[in-house]
Amino acid sequence: MKKDKTIKRDFYLLVVKVVLATAISSVVTYLCLIYLIITLATNDVVKPTNYFVKDLDLIEKKIKENEEAIFKGRFIPIHRYSEKIQGEVVDISGKHLYGDREIIDDQVDISQSINREIVKGSYVYRFIPLKHDNAIQAVYVLKAPFGFIINNQKRLEPVFIYAALLISPLLFFIVYLIFFTSRLYQSLFHNIKLLLAASDHIASGNFDFHVSGLKRKEFMKIQNSFNAMISALKEMVERLAKTDDERKMMVSSIAHDIRTPVTVIQGQIDLIQDLRKSDRFDVTPHLEIIRKNCGKMTMLTDNLSLLYKVEKSHFLLNAKEVDVKQMLDEKKRELSTMVSRQPSLAICFDVNLQRSSYVLDEAMVMRVLDNILYNSLRFTKSGEITLEVHDEEEGNACKIYFRCSDTGTGFKENDTSLLFQPFYQDKQYKHHVGLGLYIAKQIVNHHGGDIWAYNNDKGGATVEFYIKELSLDHFRTFPPL
Repeated sequence: MKKDKTIKRDFYLLVVKVVLATAISSVVTYLCLIYLIITLATNDVVKPTNYFVKDLDLIEKKIKENEEAIFKGRFIPIHRYSEKIQGEVVDISGKHLYGDREIIDDQVDISQSINREIVKGSYVYRFIPLKHDNAIQAVYVLKAPFGFIINNQKRLEPVFIYAALLISPLLFFIVYLIFFTSRLYQSLFHNIKLLLAASDHIASGNFDFHVSGLKRKEFMKIQNSFNAMISALKEMVERLAKTDDERKMMVSSIAHDIRTPVTVIQGQIDLIQDLRKSDRFDVTPHLEIIRKNCGKMTMLTDNLSLLYKVEKSHFLLNAKEVDVKQMLDEKKRELSTMVSRQPSLAICFDVNLQRSSYVLDEAMVMRVLDNILYNSLRFTKSGEITLEVHDEEEGNACKIYFRCSDTGTGFKENDTSLLFQPFYQDKQYKHHVGLGLYIAKQIVNHHGGDIWAYNNDKGGATVEFYIKELSLDHFRTFPPL
Protein backbone atom coordinates (compact mmCIF):
# COMPACT_ATOMS: atom_id res chain seq x y z
CA MET A 1 0.00 0.00 0.00
CA LYS A 2 1.33 3.40 -0.97
CA LYS A 3 2.16 5.54 2.00
CA ASP A 4 0.00 8.64 2.32
CA LYS A 5 1.81 11.85 1.50
CA THR A 6 2.07 14.64 4.01
CA ILE A 7 1.55 18.36 3.44
CA LYS A 8 5.06 18.93 4.76
CA ARG A 9 6.43 16.61 2.07
CA ASP A 10 4.36 18.42 -0.57
CA PHE A 11 5.90 21.76 0.40
CA TYR A 12 9.38 20.26 0.29
CA LEU A 13 8.64 18.86 -3.17
CA LEU A 14 7.22 22.24 -4.20
CA VAL A 15 10.53 23.93 -3.38
CA VAL A 16 12.52 21.20 -5.16
CA LYS A 17 10.29 21.35 -8.25
CA VAL A 18 10.44 25.14 -8.48
CA VAL A 19 14.22 25.30 -8.02
CA LEU A 20 14.91 22.37 -10.36
CA ALA A 21 12.56 23.62 -13.07
CA THR A 22 14.02 27.13 -12.78
CA ALA A 23 17.57 25.80 -13.04
CA ILE A 24 16.83 23.59 -16.06
CA SER A 25 14.90 26.31 -17.85
CA SER A 26 17.62 28.87 -17.13
CA VAL A 27 20.35 26.56 -18.44
CA VAL A 28 18.35 25.88 -21.60
CA THR A 29 17.73 29.61 -22.01
CA TYR A 30 21.43 30.39 -21.52
CA LEU A 31 22.41 27.77 -24.08
CA CYS A 32 19.91 29.19 -26.56
CA LEU A 33 21.16 32.74 -25.95
CA ILE A 34 24.78 31.65 -26.31
CA TYR A 35 23.92 29.93 -29.56
CA LEU A 36 22.12 33.10 -30.66
CA ILE A 37 25.14 35.23 -29.75
CA ILE A 38 27.48 32.93 -31.67
CA THR A 39 25.17 32.97 -34.68
CA LEU A 40 24.85 36.75 -34.64
CA ALA A 41 28.58 37.21 -34.15
CA THR A 42 29.36 34.80 -36.99
CA ASN A 43 27.11 36.81 -39.29
CA ASP A 44 28.65 40.09 -38.07
CA VAL A 45 25.30 41.21 -36.70
CA VAL A 46 26.82 41.80 -33.25
CA LYS A 47 30.34 42.07 -31.92
CA PRO A 48 31.46 39.30 -29.56
CA THR A 49 33.20 40.02 -26.28
CA ASN A 50 36.70 39.53 -27.73
CA TYR A 51 35.93 41.46 -30.89
CA PHE A 52 38.81 43.95 -30.47
CA VAL A 53 41.41 41.32 -29.51
CA LYS A 54 42.27 40.73 -33.17
CA ASP A 55 42.93 44.45 -33.55
CA LEU A 56 45.21 44.31 -30.52
CA ASP A 57 47.12 41.49 -32.19
CA LEU A 58 47.59 43.58 -35.33
CA ILE A 59 48.65 46.63 -33.33
CA GLU A 60 51.09 44.55 -31.25
CA LYS A 61 52.64 43.20 -34.44
CA LYS A 62 52.97 46.72 -35.78
CA ILE A 63 54.55 47.92 -32.52
CA LYS A 64 57.21 45.19 -32.57
CA GLU A 65 58.05 46.06 -36.16
CA ASN A 66 58.52 49.74 -35.29
CA GLU A 67 60.19 49.71 -31.87
CA GLU A 68 63.01 52.05 -32.93
CA ALA A 69 60.59 54.51 -34.52
CA ILE A 70 58.45 54.52 -31.39
CA PHE A 71 61.52 55.38 -29.26
CA LYS A 72 62.11 58.34 -31.56
CA GLY A 73 58.56 59.59 -30.88
CA ARG A 74 56.72 58.25 -33.87
CA PHE A 75 53.51 57.09 -32.27
CA ILE A 76 51.57 54.40 -34.16
CA PRO A 77 48.14 55.63 -35.32
CA ILE A 78 46.14 52.97 -33.44
CA HIS A 79 42.88 54.87 -33.95
CA ARG A 80 43.08 53.77 -37.54
CA TYR A 81 42.22 50.28 -36.34
CA SER A 82 39.43 51.39 -34.02
CA GLU A 83 38.43 54.57 -32.29
CA LYS A 84 37.69 52.58 -29.14
CA ILE A 85 41.30 51.40 -28.72
CA GLN A 86 43.68 53.58 -26.71
CA GLY A 87 47.44 53.45 -26.34
CA GLU A 88 50.02 54.91 -23.95
CA VAL A 89 53.78 54.56 -23.72
CA VAL A 90 55.17 54.52 -20.15
CA ASP A 91 58.57 53.76 -18.69
CA ILE A 92 59.24 50.83 -16.37
CA SER A 93 58.15 52.86 -13.37
CA GLY A 94 54.83 53.73 -15.05
CA LYS A 95 55.67 57.34 -15.89
CA HIS A 96 53.87 58.67 -18.94
CA LEU A 97 56.06 59.22 -21.99
CA TYR A 98 53.59 59.90 -24.79
CA GLY A 99 50.26 58.77 -26.23
CA ASP A 100 46.90 58.73 -24.43
CA ARG A 101 47.16 59.65 -20.79
CA GLU A 102 46.28 57.63 -17.72
CA ILE A 103 44.58 54.76 -19.48
CA ILE A 104 45.54 52.55 -16.53
CA ASP A 105 45.48 53.35 -12.81
CA ASP A 106 48.54 53.66 -10.62
CA GLN A 107 47.86 50.43 -8.73
CA VAL A 108 49.06 48.29 -11.63
CA ASP A 109 52.69 47.20 -11.33
CA ILE A 110 54.05 47.75 -14.84
CA SER A 111 57.14 45.62 -14.31
CA GLN A 112 55.00 42.62 -13.31
CA SER A 113 52.55 43.05 -16.19
CA ILE A 114 54.96 42.99 -19.18
CA ASN A 115 53.87 40.56 -21.92
CA ARG A 116 50.58 40.00 -20.09
CA GLU A 117 46.96 40.74 -20.77
CA ILE A 118 44.74 41.94 -17.93
CA VAL A 119 40.95 42.25 -17.95
CA LYS A 120 39.55 44.89 -15.62
CA GLY A 121 35.87 45.77 -15.73
CA SER A 122 34.76 45.90 -19.33
CA TYR A 123 38.26 46.52 -20.76
CA VAL A 124 41.29 44.44 -21.63
CA TYR A 125 44.82 45.79 -21.15
CA ARG A 126 47.82 44.46 -23.03
CA PHE A 127 51.38 45.35 -21.97
CA ILE A 128 53.89 45.22 -24.86
CA PRO A 129 57.61 45.70 -23.98
CA LEU A 130 59.73 48.16 -26.00
CA LYS A 131 63.41 47.18 -26.22
CA HIS A 132 66.40 49.34 -26.94
CA ASP A 133 69.95 48.02 -26.94
CA ASN A 134 68.50 44.58 -26.00
CA ALA A 135 66.96 46.00 -22.84
CA ILE A 136 63.34 46.86 -22.02
CA GLN A 137 63.22 50.61 -21.81
CA ALA A 138 59.46 51.22 -21.95
CA VAL A 139 56.07 49.53 -22.17
CA TYR A 140 53.35 50.15 -24.71
CA VAL A 141 49.96 49.79 -22.95
CA LEU A 142 46.95 49.09 -25.15
CA LYS A 143 43.36 49.42 -23.85
CA ALA A 144 40.36 48.01 -25.73
CA PRO A 145 36.72 47.27 -24.88
CA PHE A 146 36.16 43.70 -23.70
CA GLY A 147 32.44 43.06 -23.12
CA PHE A 148 29.39 42.04 -25.07
CA ILE A 149 27.33 45.05 -23.99
CA ILE A 150 30.05 47.68 -24.39
CA ASN A 151 30.93 46.30 -27.80
CA ASN A 152 27.31 46.64 -28.98
CA GLN A 153 26.04 49.72 -27.18
CA LYS A 154 24.19 51.06 -30.21
CA ARG A 155 22.27 47.83 -31.01
CA LEU A 156 19.08 46.44 -29.41
CA GLU A 157 19.92 42.75 -29.78
CA PRO A 158 22.64 42.76 -27.08
CA VAL A 159 20.39 44.68 -24.69
CA PHE A 160 17.66 42.09 -25.15
CA ILE A 161 20.07 39.19 -24.74
CA TYR A 162 21.70 40.69 -21.65
CA ALA A 163 18.31 41.48 -20.10
CA ALA A 164 17.17 37.93 -20.82
CA LEU A 165 20.30 36.56 -19.16
CA LEU A 166 19.62 38.59 -16.03
CA ILE A 167 15.84 38.35 -15.78
CA SER A 168 15.10 34.85 -17.08
CA PRO A 169 15.94 32.99 -13.80
CA LEU A 170 13.70 35.32 -11.81
CA LEU A 171 10.90 35.06 -14.36
CA PHE A 172 11.18 31.28 -14.47
CA PHE A 173 11.15 31.15 -10.65
CA ILE A 174 7.98 33.27 -10.44
CA VAL A 175 6.20 31.34 -13.21
CA TYR A 176 7.05 27.91 -11.78
CA LEU A 177 6.24 29.05 -8.24
CA ILE A 178 2.77 30.19 -9.36
CA PHE A 179 2.24 27.03 -11.43
CA PHE A 180 3.26 24.46 -8.81
CA THR A 181 1.64 26.43 -5.96
CA SER A 182 -1.64 26.54 -7.90
CA ARG A 183 -1.54 22.79 -8.43
CA LEU A 184 -0.84 22.19 -4.74
CA TYR A 185 -3.60 24.64 -3.78
CA GLN A 186 -6.11 22.84 -6.02
CA SER A 187 -5.16 19.53 -4.45
CA LEU A 188 -5.51 20.90 -0.89
CA PHE A 189 -8.68 22.83 -1.69
CA HIS A 190 -10.29 19.60 -2.91
CA ASN A 191 -9.91 18.28 0.65
CA ILE A 192 -11.20 21.54 2.11
CA LYS A 193 -14.28 21.42 -0.14
CA LEU A 194 -15.08 17.92 1.10
CA LEU A 195 -14.74 19.08 4.72
CA LEU A 196 -16.92 22.13 4.05
CA ALA A 197 -19.56 19.90 2.47
CA ALA A 198 -19.40 17.63 5.52
CA SER A 199 -19.83 20.67 7.78
CA ASP A 200 -22.91 21.71 5.80
CA HIS A 201 -24.38 18.22 6.27
CA ILE A 202 -23.77 18.41 10.01
CA ALA A 203 -25.24 21.92 10.20
CA SER A 204 -28.39 20.69 8.46
CA GLY A 205 -28.72 17.81 10.93
CA ASN A 206 -27.75 15.06 8.50
CA PHE A 207 -25.49 12.51 10.21
CA ASP A 208 -26.06 9.57 7.84
CA PHE A 209 -22.81 9.97 5.92
CA HIS A 210 -19.08 9.48 6.21
CA VAL A 211 -16.30 11.73 4.98
CA SER A 212 -14.09 9.98 2.40
CA GLY A 213 -11.79 10.79 -0.48
CA LEU A 214 -9.40 13.05 1.42
CA LYS A 215 -5.73 12.92 0.50
CA ARG A 216 -2.63 13.75 2.53
CA LYS A 217 -1.83 12.23 5.90
CA GLU A 218 -2.90 15.30 7.89
CA PHE A 219 -6.27 15.45 6.14
CA MET A 220 -6.72 11.70 6.70
CA LYS A 221 -6.41 12.35 10.44
CA ILE A 222 -9.00 15.14 10.14
CA GLN A 223 -11.22 12.77 8.14
CA ASN A 224 -11.04 10.12 10.87
CA SER A 225 -11.75 12.75 13.53
CA PHE A 226 -14.69 14.08 11.48
CA ASN A 227 -16.16 10.60 11.09
CA ALA A 228 -15.71 9.92 14.81
CA MET A 229 -17.40 13.24 15.59
CA ILE A 230 -20.26 12.46 13.18
CA SER A 231 -20.80 9.07 14.80
CA ALA A 232 -20.71 10.63 18.27
CA LEU A 233 -23.13 13.39 17.25
CA LYS A 234 -25.46 10.87 15.62
CA GLU A 235 -25.40 8.73 18.73
CA MET A 236 -25.97 11.76 20.95
CA VAL A 237 -28.89 13.01 18.83
CA GLU A 238 -30.45 9.56 18.83
CA ARG A 239 -29.93 9.33 22.58
CA LEU A 240 -31.47 12.76 23.11
CA ALA A 241 -34.41 11.82 20.91
CA LYS A 242 -34.83 8.60 22.85
CA THR A 243 -34.58 10.48 26.15
CA ASP A 244 -37.15 12.96 24.92
CA ASP A 245 -39.50 10.12 23.98
CA GLU A 246 -38.91 8.52 27.37
CA ARG A 247 -39.65 11.76 29.19
CA LYS A 248 -42.82 12.23 27.16
CA MET A 249 -43.81 8.71 28.10
CA MET A 250 -42.85 9.46 31.70
CA VAL A 251 -45.11 12.51 31.76
CA SER A 252 -47.93 10.39 30.36
CA SER A 253 -47.27 7.64 32.90
CA ILE A 254 -46.98 10.07 35.81
CA ALA A 255 -50.25 11.67 34.75
CA HIS A 256 -51.85 8.21 34.67
CA ASP A 257 -50.34 7.19 38.01
CA ILE A 258 -51.58 10.39 39.62
CA ARG A 259 -54.96 10.40 37.91
CA THR A 260 -55.78 6.84 39.01
CA PRO A 261 -55.56 7.41 42.80
CA VAL A 262 -57.07 10.88 42.44
CA THR A 263 -60.01 9.35 40.58
CA VAL A 264 -60.36 6.69 43.27
CA ILE A 265 -60.17 9.32 46.03
CA GLN A 266 -62.69 11.51 44.24
CA GLY A 267 -65.01 8.54 43.83
CA GLN A 268 -64.74 7.62 47.49
CA ILE A 269 -65.43 11.22 48.56
CA ASP A 270 -68.47 11.35 46.31
CA LEU A 271 -69.65 8.04 47.75
CA ILE A 272 -69.14 9.28 51.32
CA GLN A 273 -71.14 12.41 50.54
CA ASP A 274 -73.96 10.33 49.06
CA LEU A 275 -74.11 7.81 51.92
CA ARG A 276 -73.16 9.91 54.94
CA LYS A 277 -76.81 10.42 55.95
CA SER A 278 -77.40 6.68 56.06
CA ASP A 279 -77.59 5.25 59.57
CA ARG A 280 -75.71 2.10 58.62
CA PHE A 281 -72.95 3.83 56.66
CA ASP A 282 -69.42 2.92 57.83
CA VAL A 283 -66.83 5.43 56.61
CA THR A 284 -63.80 3.40 57.79
CA PRO A 285 -63.21 1.23 54.65
CA HIS A 286 -63.59 4.26 52.44
CA LEU A 287 -61.05 6.19 54.46
CA GLU A 288 -58.67 3.22 54.20
CA ILE A 289 -58.98 3.27 50.39
CA ILE A 290 -58.32 7.01 50.40
CA ARG A 291 -55.30 6.51 52.66
CA LYS A 292 -53.81 3.82 50.39
CA ASN A 293 -54.23 5.96 47.28
CA CYS A 294 -52.71 8.94 49.06
CA GLY A 295 -49.80 6.65 49.92
CA LYS A 296 -49.39 5.78 46.24
CA MET A 297 -49.25 9.45 45.36
CA THR A 298 -46.76 10.10 48.16
CA MET A 299 -44.54 7.25 46.96
CA LEU A 300 -44.63 8.60 43.40
CA THR A 301 -43.63 12.10 44.50
CA ASP A 302 -40.91 10.63 46.74
CA ASN A 303 -39.48 8.72 43.78
CA LEU A 304 -39.47 11.82 41.61
CA SER A 305 -37.79 13.83 44.36
CA LEU A 306 -35.17 11.13 44.92
CA LEU A 307 -34.60 10.86 41.17
CA TYR A 308 -33.70 14.54 41.08
CA LYS A 309 -31.28 14.09 43.99
CA VAL A 310 -29.42 11.01 42.72
CA GLU A 311 -28.96 12.57 39.27
CA LYS A 312 -27.22 15.62 40.73
CA SER A 313 -23.49 15.88 40.00
CA HIS A 314 -22.66 15.82 43.74
CA PHE A 315 -25.03 13.55 45.60
CA LEU A 316 -24.47 13.52 49.37
CA LEU A 317 -24.48 10.21 51.24
CA ASN A 318 -25.22 10.20 54.96
CA ALA A 319 -22.45 7.85 56.12
CA LYS A 320 -22.88 6.29 59.57
CA GLU A 321 -22.36 3.02 61.43
CA VAL A 322 -25.16 0.61 60.48
CA ASP A 323 -25.98 -2.79 61.98
CA VAL A 324 -26.68 -4.49 58.67
CA LYS A 325 -27.83 -7.76 60.26
CA GLN A 326 -30.45 -5.97 62.36
CA MET A 327 -31.52 -3.89 59.36
CA LEU A 328 -32.03 -7.06 57.29
CA ASP A 329 -33.87 -8.85 60.11
CA GLU A 330 -36.36 -5.97 60.31
CA LYS A 331 -36.83 -6.05 56.55
CA LYS A 332 -37.42 -9.82 56.63
CA ARG A 333 -40.10 -9.45 59.34
CA GLU A 334 -41.76 -6.70 57.29
CA LEU A 335 -41.89 -8.86 54.16
CA SER A 336 -43.02 -11.95 56.06
CA THR A 337 -45.92 -9.97 57.51
CA MET A 338 -46.89 -8.78 54.04
CA VAL A 339 -47.02 -12.35 52.61
CA SER A 340 -48.54 -13.93 55.70
CA ARG A 341 -51.78 -14.51 53.78
CA GLN A 342 -49.85 -16.18 50.92
CA PRO A 343 -48.80 -19.56 52.33
CA SER A 344 -47.41 -20.59 48.93
CA LEU A 345 -44.79 -17.80 49.02
CA ALA A 346 -41.77 -17.96 51.35
CA ILE A 347 -39.28 -15.22 52.28
CA CYS A 348 -35.71 -16.47 52.88
CA PHE A 349 -32.73 -14.35 53.96
CA ASP A 350 -29.21 -15.88 54.03
CA VAL A 351 -26.89 -13.38 55.73
CA ASN A 352 -23.16 -14.14 56.21
CA LEU A 353 -21.40 -11.04 57.49
CA GLN A 354 -18.10 -10.99 59.37
CA ARG A 355 -18.72 -7.74 61.24
CA SER A 356 -21.54 -6.34 63.32
CA SER A 357 -21.63 -2.91 61.66
CA TYR A 358 -20.60 -1.14 58.47
CA VAL A 359 -20.36 2.50 57.43
CA LEU A 360 -23.22 3.05 54.94
CA ASP A 361 -26.08 5.34 54.09
CA GLU A 362 -28.80 3.19 55.65
CA ALA A 363 -31.75 4.99 54.08
CA MET A 364 -30.31 4.74 50.56
CA VAL A 365 -29.34 1.07 50.91
CA MET A 366 -32.83 0.29 52.20
CA ARG A 367 -34.26 2.15 49.21
CA VAL A 368 -32.32 -0.15 46.87
CA LEU A 369 -33.47 -3.27 48.72
CA ASP A 370 -37.09 -2.08 48.78
CA ASN A 371 -37.11 -1.47 45.03
CA ILE A 372 -35.70 -4.93 44.32
CA LEU A 373 -37.70 -6.89 46.93
CA TYR A 374 -41.03 -5.20 46.19
CA ASN A 375 -40.56 -5.89 42.48
CA SER A 376 -40.10 -9.55 43.37
CA LEU A 377 -43.24 -9.46 45.52
CA ARG A 378 -45.23 -7.97 42.66
CA PHE A 379 -44.24 -10.64 40.11
CA THR A 380 -43.94 -13.69 42.39
CA LYS A 381 -47.21 -15.35 43.45
CA SER A 382 -45.74 -18.63 44.74
CA GLY A 383 -42.41 -20.23 45.49
CA GLU A 384 -39.83 -18.16 47.32
CA ILE A 385 -37.98 -14.88 47.39
CA THR A 386 -34.38 -15.28 48.55
CA LEU A 387 -31.91 -12.59 49.62
CA GLU A 388 -28.27 -13.65 50.03
CA VAL A 389 -25.80 -11.26 51.66
CA HIS A 390 -22.06 -11.62 52.34
CA ASP A 391 -19.02 -9.37 52.62
CA GLU A 392 -15.45 -9.45 51.30
CA GLU A 393 -12.42 -7.57 52.56
CA GLU A 394 -10.24 -6.04 49.80
CA GLY A 395 -7.27 -4.32 51.40
CA ASN A 396 -8.55 -1.37 53.37
CA ALA A 397 -11.94 -1.53 51.66
CA CYS A 398 -14.88 -3.78 52.33
CA LYS A 399 -17.50 -4.84 49.80
CA ILE A 400 -20.97 -6.09 50.70
CA TYR A 401 -22.65 -8.30 48.08
CA PHE A 402 -26.44 -8.70 47.75
CA ARG A 403 -28.29 -11.20 45.55
CA CYS A 404 -32.10 -11.28 45.37
CA SER A 405 -33.68 -14.21 43.50
CA ASP A 406 -37.32 -15.19 43.05
CA THR A 407 -39.42 -17.82 41.30
CA GLY A 408 -41.68 -15.33 39.56
CA THR A 409 -42.23 -14.53 35.91
CA GLY A 410 -38.69 -13.28 35.28
CA PHE A 411 -37.63 -10.47 32.99
CA LYS A 412 -39.25 -10.14 29.58
CA GLU A 413 -36.35 -8.18 28.04
CA ASN A 414 -33.49 -10.10 26.42
CA ASP A 415 -31.16 -7.20 27.19
CA THR A 416 -31.55 -6.84 30.96
CA SER A 417 -29.35 -3.71 30.98
CA LEU A 418 -32.45 -1.85 29.73
CA LEU A 419 -34.06 -2.47 33.11
CA PHE A 420 -31.76 0.12 34.70
CA GLN A 421 -32.52 2.88 32.23
CA PRO A 422 -34.59 5.84 33.41
CA PHE A 423 -38.36 5.59 32.80
CA TYR A 424 -38.08 1.99 31.62
CA GLN A 425 -41.51 0.35 31.30
CA ASP A 426 -42.35 -3.30 30.97
CA LYS A 427 -44.55 -4.01 27.98
CA GLN A 428 -47.19 -5.42 30.32
CA TYR A 429 -47.12 -2.27 32.50
CA LYS A 430 -46.94 0.60 30.06
CA HIS A 431 -48.66 3.01 32.44
CA HIS A 432 -46.28 2.41 35.32
CA VAL A 433 -43.35 4.83 35.76
CA GLY A 434 -40.11 2.78 35.70
CA LEU A 435 -37.92 4.63 38.17
CA GLY A 436 -37.20 2.03 40.85
CA LEU A 437 -34.29 0.13 39.31
CA TYR A 438 -32.82 3.27 37.77
CA ILE A 439 -32.76 4.97 41.19
CA ALA A 440 -31.30 1.78 42.69
CA LYS A 441 -28.50 1.81 40.12
CA GLN A 442 -27.66 5.45 40.86
CA ILE A 443 -27.51 4.81 44.61
CA VAL A 444 -25.33 1.71 44.15
CA ASN A 445 -22.98 3.61 41.87
CA HIS A 446 -22.72 6.42 44.40
CA HIS A 447 -21.62 3.76 46.90
CA GLY A 448 -18.82 2.80 44.48
CA GLY A 449 -20.56 -0.43 43.45
CA ASP A 450 -22.41 -1.97 40.53
CA ILE A 451 -25.73 -3.70 39.86
CA TRP A 452 -26.91 -6.19 37.24
CA ALA A 453 -29.86 -8.52 36.58
CA TYR A 454 -30.66 -11.78 34.79
CA ASN A 455 -33.17 -14.63 34.67
CA ASN A 456 -32.23 -17.54 36.92
CA ASP A 457 -32.51 -21.29 36.31
CA LYS A 458 -35.92 -21.42 38.01
CA GLY A 459 -37.40 -19.01 35.48
CA GLY A 460 -37.55 -16.15 37.92
CA ALA A 461 -35.55 -12.94 38.19
CA THR A 462 -32.23 -12.35 39.95
CA VAL A 463 -30.76 -8.96 40.77
CA GLU A 464 -27.24 -8.71 42.16
CA PHE A 465 -25.32 -5.70 43.41
CA TYR A 466 -22.44 -4.78 45.65
CA ILE A 467 -21.54 -1.62 47.54
CA LYS A 468 -18.34 -0.39 49.16
CA GLU A 469 -18.12 0.73 52.76
CA LEU A 470 -18.00 4.51 53.14
CA SER A 471 -15.87 6.76 55.34
CA LEU A 472 -17.05 8.36 58.57
CA ASP A 473 -14.92 11.47 58.10
CA HIS A 474 -17.62 13.41 56.28
CA PHE A 475 -20.59 13.13 53.99
CA ARG A 476 -19.23 11.43 50.91
CA THR A 477 -19.67 12.92 47.44
CA PHE A 478 -19.10 11.27 44.08
CA PRO A 479 -18.55 12.65 40.57
CA PRO A 480 -21.33 12.49 37.98
CA LEU A 481 -22.27 9.00 36.84
